Amino acid sequence: MTGAERVWHTLRELGLHTVFGVPGGAVLPLVDALSQTEDMAFIVTRHESAAIHAADGFARAGGTPGVALVTSGPGGTNALTGLMTAMTDSTPLVVLVGQVPTGLIGTDAFQEADVFTMALPVVKHSWKVSEVDEVGRIIRAAYRVASSGRPGPVLVELPKDVQMAEESRPGPEKVQLPSEPWRLSPLEAARFSAYVRRARRPVLYVGGGVVASGVAPWIQAWAERYQVPVTTTLMGIGAFPANHPLSLGMLGMHGTFAANHAVQAADLILALGVRFDDRVTGRIDSFAPHAHIVHVEVDASERNKIVTPHLTLKGDLREVLPILDRLVPEALHDEWLETIRQWQTEHPLKVPEAPSGRLSTAAALRALSNRLNDQDVVVTDVGQHQMWAALFVPRAKPRSFITSGGAGTMGYGLPAAIGASLARAGTGRVVLIAGDGSLQMNLQELATVAQYQVPVTIVVMNNGGHGMVRQWQDLFHGRRRHGVALTNPDFVDLARVFGIAGMTATSMEELEAALEALPATQGPALLEVAIDPNEMVFPMVPSGKSLSEVIEG
Repeated sequence: MTGAERVWHTLRELGLHTVFGVPGGAVLPLVDALSQTEDMAFIVTRHESAAIHAADGFARAGGTPGVALVTSGPGGTNALTGLMTAMTDSTPLVVLVGQVPTGLIGTDAFQEADVFTMALPVVKHSWKVSEVDEVGRIIRAAYRVASSGRPGPVLVELPKDVQMAEESRPGPEKVQLPSEPWRLSPLEAARFSAYVRRARRPVLYVGGGVVASGVAPWIQAWAERYQVPVTTTLMGIGAFPANHPLSLGMLGMHGTFAANHAVQAADLILALGVRFDDRVTGRIDSFAPHAHIVHVEVDASERNKIVTPHLTLKGDLREVLPILDRLVPEALHDEWLETIRQWQTEHPLKVPEAPSGRLSTAAALRALSNRLNDQDVVVTDVGQHQMWAALFVPRAKPRSFITSGGAGTMGYGLPAAIGASLARAGTGRVVLIAGDGSLQMNLQELATVAQYQVPVTIVVMNNGGHGMVRQWQDLFHGRRRHGVALTNPDFVDLARVFGIAGMTATSMEELEAALEALPATQGPALLEVAIDPNEMVFPMVPSGKSLSEVIEG
């Protein structure tokens, strides 16, 4: 085989069937070989950043690594934002980047750039391939490294002459990643057991690591046996059913009153698959002041980085939780749960009334949520609508809520929804909730939706500007609004130009009618919802404040 043929042969053996990307001169051998590979779809996005986000959404929804192909130079540099997004949110990706022939590297050849070096801070691992006989081994290693341990993106740089060269020996060598069975020391077992048995106000704090490792069933079993309330991060939404009696909802800057106050009052926090992000903890020196903290973490770089736990268990949740399970007792925490129920009753999420003739975003999203089932996948972009969706579109299953968390990458939503829809074909709808500002960051991908007839439902919450930036300007910068107002296109007309069904809603009656009509739409659809340009998303903990200093509205 040529190097290019070996790439796709190896990935096909590993189960890959969909590749996202943009063709270019330095990857033409790979594109040509891809065209001759059976059962391998090539989804051509309109921009390289969108290709990476689409592969990200594919990986997040489907649970296997996403693969993207970009050419050298600007193709590779355009991919950097997607790599950073995936790295922050622990998404397994294999990104194939073309390079000029090896003899031209370092000569400033056309479309030459050292993307390998530029990408080092935003990837889990990288490879430069210089010998064609190494291609199969490296591709196999890249795929496994991306999905092992803490998942993340990896980059493989493939010079054009390596793609075209023929192997001197057949077949790749198999790659075995080193692994040792996880063990709990007697001291760790004793400390963990003492913490869970003495606790009177415990909280389970779970994040994206629970979703990525597939251990959500353990979380529900622990919660019900130990009678412990559960709060999730933004990335952990779906790891515990939001409608469960023990659910506190999301915590952090825009978390629920009950979640934030429970963490502040807790005497034990079991932190699983989380990294204590600043948007979650608030002011560090006041975070969970009364609690013993147990942190289970696979990534050494995240241990003791922000919060110093009382017990850190170093390992993969898939190995750790079955061993800890025998130490989690049956228990009742009636007084604690009654306190939490009282907080939830006295401080519920509020649906504000919008001005006459306008829709409340929270009310609109609740109406949308009522039309969804557990098999549907919600994807969001970044901004106010993202936080409203996290609060008012509850999810009950892992991989049913996909968003850019750590990086907050505007423009993520539309391409990620494309990838998620292709990963989950036939197993539920994919609904994108986007703002008018964030949607326009990758608006050109409507063409990709139309070309491949990706059956994604796009809900645009249109407030005529960058709502979250405006909210911060109003609250913390003397209401001096600058750079936030947008002159938008007619999104419905634009969708129809691409051959996508479009409709609009300016009232609850129109919204309900549109939501009723959407399931009958074959293929993609766009619904524009006009919302109040001055509405703010609450609750909110101001930056640098304690979780207990929440503004409710």
